[in-house]
Amino acid sequence: MKKVVVLMCVFMCYMHCKGQNVTPNEVKKKIETYFNTLGKKGFSGSVLVAYKGKKLISEGYGLADREKGIKNTKQTVFDIGSITKQFTAAGILKLEMQGKLSVDDKIATYFKNVPKDKELITIHHLLTHSSGLSSAIGDDYEHITKADFVHTTFQEKLAFNVGTSYKYSNVGYTLLAMIIEKVSGETYEAYLYKNLWKPANMFQTGYERPNYNQKEVAVGYGKTKIFGKPNEKWDANGPSWHLKGNGGVLSTVEDMYKWHKALAGTKILSAKAKQKYYTKHIEEGEDAGSYYGYGWAIFPTPRNTELIAHNGSNGIFFADFWRYLSEDIVIFSVNNAISGDYDRINMEIAGIILRKDYKPNTDLGKASDANFDEVELEQLVKTFTRTIQKKDKTAWTKFIQTHTMDHFVEMISMEKHLEMFGKIHEKVKNKKLTEVRIEGDELILILEDKKIILNLEVQNEVLKVAGIFIE
Repeated sequence: MKKVVVLMCVFMCYMHCKGQNVTPNEVKKKIETYFNTLGKKGFSGSVLVAYKGKKLISEGYGLADREKGIKNTKQTVFDIGSITKQFTAAGILKLEMQGKLSVDDKIATYFKNVPKDKELITIHHLLTHSSGLSSAIGDDYEHITKADFVHTTFQEKLAFNVGTSYKYSNVGYTLLAMIIEKVSGETYEAYLYKNLWKPANMFQTGYERPNYNQKEVAVGYGKTKIFGKPNEKWDANGPSWHLKGNGGVLSTVEDMYKWHKALAGTKILSAKAKQKYYTKHIEEGEDAGSYYGYGWAIFPTPRNTELIAHNGSNGIFFADFWRYLSEDIVIFSVNNAISGDYDRINMEIAGIILRKDYKPNTDLGKASDANFDEVELEQLVKTFTRTIQKKDKTAWTKFIQTHTMDHFVEMISMEKHLEMFGKIHEKVKNKKLTEVRIEGDELILILEDKKIILNLEVQNEVLKVAGIFIE
């Protein structure tokens, strides 16, 4: 279960825009107009937005089941992907509140025969993706026993020494689910229901427990194939251990808003537990600018506030949960089809709320690589690599103005764009381009030990850059 990386350039808009005095009614009208337009253009999913304690929108768009003509609604059940991790983390913190474990416990307390290189791994390391464990050891829907999962995990080589770096690990969160079961004496799902979901009145959230009416669960749609309902892909024992604890929980936009409200109080997690939950424990990679808490990513804003967020995807369903706690903004969106570039929806909604004059981009359709002209691609590669390797702000400015999408240019000030280009330049100057490849709508450039990803779109039949990310 993947956590989708937010492209640095696109996201920075909402990190640097200043808050405006926009009234809830103004925001509501703009958001309704925005989604009515997206709905007509093919968006299929559900959205909930709340602002200053008022729920502005909670609606479904498109079809949950095209064959049966069933519409998406605010009660439609979707796969929320890696957003599952915040439930696993809350379950661990609940057990700590109950005096049954400590996040400082080593995993050797809960698993037998832990190899020497993994003896120092603690629950905290699993929660913060700082254990060095693999991202995944198998497919989400591939059957594996608990014993085989643990054995395979322990045989894998660590990516780095424990606690010294960050590597997103679904494997680590599955181990946390196993710890929850061992310590509580209950199944992962049963413990979370009793201690998290039931107290929050979330009765449409879980794996198998809700016993969903099949009409309630959205069908997933790829570009050419029907993915189907996610819970129909599990075996008789429920979700695989490749998925349990790290992804695949099913829920609704309404239930997720209940979760947000429950977290605002102390009925589920104490103030002390929530402090750990939302602490910026580790940066999500070198110069990422974002941090990982326990099951949440944390983004500082220039308004001296924080965005607490997480997303998730299985390649078909995509869910995104944004919470500006001190500014009282909640955005939850989820879709069941990959026909559009809908991972930017929350960014557009944030723009509507935070900037009075903001004009959201409604052209979120992704161009396939079949639409990319080879000559244009080759020229773009040459122009970008030549530009980024020179320390020339005039050349950087020209590239941004000429070769990027309009919404990219407008996202942040040119000063911030140039600052970002400067950071990329320092990482890749004097490095040779060794590989170029296309993956979907991404142009991937390998410059020796650095990888630059250019997110591509076609605007007025011209190939342009919509986002940039460096690894």
